[in-house]
Amino acid sequence: MSAPSPTAVPPRGIVLLYVGLTLLSLNGLFAKLIPLDAFSITQLRSLIAIGGFYLFCRLFRMPLRVQSFKQLLAIYGLGVVMGVHWGTFFHAMQISTVAVGILALFSYPMITILLEPLFARCRLSARDVFSGILVLVGLLIMVWQDLGGGLFGNMLQGAIWGVFSALLFSLRNLCQKYYFAAIPSSTLMFHQLVAIALLFVPFVDLTTARLLNNHDWLLLVLLGFLGTAAAHTLYTASLKLLAAKTVSLVGCMQPVVSILLAWVLLREVPSAAVIVGGSIILVVAIAESLARSR
Repeated sequence: MSAPSPTAVPPRGIVLLYVGLTLLSLNGLFAKLIPLDAFSITQLRSLIAIGGFYLFCRLFRMPLRVQSFKQLLAIYGLGVVMGVHWGTFFHAMQISTVAVGILALFSYPMITILLEPLFARCRLSARDVFSGILVLVGLLIMVWQDLGGGLFGNMLQGAIWGVFSALLFSLRNLCQKYYFAAIPSSTLMFHQLVAIALLFVPFVDLTTARLLNNHDWLLLVLLGFLGTAAAHTLYTASLKLLAAKTVSLVGCMQPVVSILLAWVLLREVPSAAVIVGGSIILVVAIAESLARSR
């Protein structure tokens, strides 16, 4: 019997990754179907996800303990950034479309590359600047039809909020990489969920939340358990089994799955401009993922 190839991809890791990304892709549907504002959804999903994530961490034997109060405060700071990222991402999709919101969010690989020299104290290459310009071109193509209406067009506002969400996501990821590398990802995620659930209580629209029916609460539970706790747990587990290149490239499928789900289930048909502009953003994201994983 021949020895397995050293570059063989573990089947279990691939399954975990695909299931995790599919669950993450459902978030756009929840943003549209749950009759609450984005920050109310963010707080409630975090509250529900805490229990689910705790169970998954116990199941996979992932650590949750924080070493010091100072460390806890720092993680809670990251939780605020993460919470605003989630809230602005959902808001982007609510005021525009799932396609515009998630494609604008996927400018984050390029934003990360442009910001990382500030953390790593290295020079920004001309290639990175060119890639950043391509992402900007893609975004402009997506919202081109809305530019004539100033800043009040829904697509343009959705793209702006999506890019702002991407900026926050990049900052959170870079901080975790350079300042929290010694802390297990499960510990970071769990306590960030607690931070979001606690600190965003004032932003919950209690009047509207009281009017939610059983179907709406079921959607919130599914978002908290599947779209948040299960999705992030499976994604984290896949990172331990797969190469970073594999995770990055497969991760670029998330916008495609989200857009297809919104097309089929919500009847949100992306325009030609969104498809062309979004394709440019995804191509740049895939190219940069390949380059960075070498």
